[in-house]
Amino acid sequence: MRIIQDISEAEKKLLLKQLYESFETGFDFEEFLKPFLESLGLTEVVVTKKTGDGGVDLLGIKPGLDGLDGNDAVQYKVQAKRNNPNSIIQPEKIDALRGNLNFNQKGLFITTARVSDKAKLDAKIKDLSKPVIVIDGMELIEICIQNQIGCAYKPIFSKEALADFLNNEAKQIDEIDKSIDKTNWISKMITSNDIRAKIISIPSTIVLKISNNETKHDINAVINNKKYTVSFNPSRNYLGSVTSILKEHDLISEDGSFKEKKALWSISDDGKTIYINL
Repeated sequence: MRIIQDISEAEKKLLLKQLYESFETGFDFEEFLKPFLESLGLTEVVVTKKTGDGGVDLLGIKPGLDGLDGNDAVQYKVQAKRNNPNSIIQPEKIDALRGNLNFNQKGLFITTARVSDKAKLDAKIKDLSKPVIVIDGMELIEICIQNQIGCAYKPIFSKEALADFLNNEAKQIDEIDKSIDKTNWISKMITSNDIRAKIISIPSTIVLKISNNETKHDINAVINNKKYTVSFNPSRNYLGSVTSILKEHDLISEDGSFKEKKALWSISDDGKTIYINL
């Protein structure tokens, strides 16, 4: 769909007001940012515990180059601020996020408000070892327009379109066996590179919970509510012996072509069964 480009500043401000008013609380804004960040290429995005203490609100991973075992992946720590679009974010808010960053981490500050020029400049140059990317309200609107997030064609913010965007993952979760705990599911794509190698890469947060994750062994997997036995390789963090599974679930078609799919992941409390919903 062609996106209309000639949108005035006044129209963008109105769109920002509509977006801001679509979320009753800051927690609602954080839940919106989970699929928003996934649409921008981050994986394993999770909303952190809702403490309301002003800390890091979301975590996500930007995958690295293929074949490097994920060693060059970058973790993002995200601060979400649903503030009045007319309010101004000062540099100390950026500094607070930077203070939570460790080696090989980046900060991402996203707000519906304005960000002062000094705060934007500090984010770029104050400490290059702990970079912080800032997305203010108007930039957030521009990204939403370009990626057709929450927008009808005009574009205007539509609660129905926004609800569809937010509910895509919820609908996928609803397809999971009702007997399985649906909390704390992690999303990660099964990529064409995975399919080509006849493996399924495991989210790092799931790997940490696998029982006996130091040696190669068989592990139970429930995929779309069907049970399988697959192999787990801890040196590469993937599931093997999955060629027939990839074919069964149409990731490998009859003509040999590949089809990437977004998967939802969870693991049993004892770390012995992985759950995947495609």
